[in-house]
Amino acid sequence: MFVLCLVFGLWHFATQWTTTLLSFLQWDTEEVMTITDLGYIQAFGSLCNAFGALAAGQLADTLGAQSMFLLSAVFTAVYYSGISMARSWYSFFFLQVLRFGYQLDGTAEMYLATVTTESERTSALMRLTIPQAIAMFFGPIVGSKVAAWTSLRTSQFIVGFVLAGTMIPVVFFLLPTTHSIPRLASARLRPQDYWHMISKNSALKEGLLIRALLISAYVCYEMISRNFLLRNYMHNTNESAYVLLTMAGSLLAVQFIIMPIVQRRASPKRLLQFSLVGLFFSYLSAAFANSFEQMLIITAVQTAAYAVAYAESSTQITT
Repeated sequence: MFVLCLVFGLWHFATQWTTTLLSFLQWDTEEVMTITDLGYIQAFGSLCNAFGALAAGQLADTLGAQSMFLLSAVFTAVYYSGISMARSWYSFFFLQVLRFGYQLDGTAEMYLATVTTESERTSALMRLTIPQAIAMFFGPIVGSKVAAWTSLRTSQFIVGFVLAGTMIPVVFFLLPTTHSIPRLASARLRPQDYWHMISKNSALKEGLLIRALLISAYVCYEMISRNFLLRNYMHNTNESAYVLLTMAGSLLAVQFIIMPIVQRRASPKRLLQFSLVGLFFSYLSAAFANSFEQMLIITAVQTAAYAVAYAESSTQITT
């Protein structure tokens, strides 16, 4: 669990570094991209990510989670460094093909399910928010400082090498192998069999439906807030860092203050309902925000509620 948290933290350190710079890189193109252009990029990237997920599960069962972590690190490192050279809509669009290997979050959930019991899985998933919050604190600071010392594109190019140079040795030398399925058994697993597995398991269907609703709303919110609303209020990378620092503080608060209190008094279902109400009001409030400070408050609520809802839905799926 400790090594998994370390891997998760290194991954999100590079991700938050990239997130701090990405909006500014997307503005610095030969032709200004509209929110519709950004939507096509996100949609194609998500499609590539979905096809990669079909292969990731079977590869992880056959070769082990360590191989998938290494593959994800390589694909993502190339993707992050490649963004630094993108200067048009087409280059951003076709770089999304590399998101085929952008599978660390799913691999981490699967690995965590093999090293925890059902009763401790939600708390373990929430524990992953600690390295994520630390990464949200240091990633934007380091990314913006390197950008100030060099340039936006140089900073983005460097982060790919930072991810590969830190995460690959940790996974290769420190991460224990937990499971694998014999090749004869894994040979019988085919994507067309997934539908029958889902159709016979009502709890899995409900879990996947909740996950689909959560992520679809999250993607729409991210497209609006980061690439439209915040574009009106952010003027430099420091303000982008403030957004990520707010998210980090929100994750730490929900992990160490809110969750210990609520978990003693509410069932997992009630906890999920509370988080969904929080998401509803944060998404609704975004339509009425008219200042950077208001967006920070909305971001704090949305981040905390999404972390809880995602953890609870993941627990139901893995169970």
